[in-house]
Amino acid sequence: MRQSFLPGFDGDVPFLLVDVELVEQPDLRIIGRLMDGPDADIHIGASVQATFEKLSSDIAVPAFALVRDR
Repeated sequence: MRQSFLPGFDGDVPFLLVDVELVEQPDLRIIGRLMDGPDADIHIGASVQATFEKLSSDIAVPAFALVRDR
């Protein structure tokens, strides 16, 4: 996302949304923010792990981070 379509989100762009297919349940897909940033080296089939983006002291939303080679 390079443009904010809702008020209050101008400071959050640019960011990258990913469409994640779960290994455990291939028919289930989840869209979320990639926490690695908009310039992340990502490709189709890249592994991600679930994380949470803290929006305030009492609100966190699901997000994703790239799994790095170990």
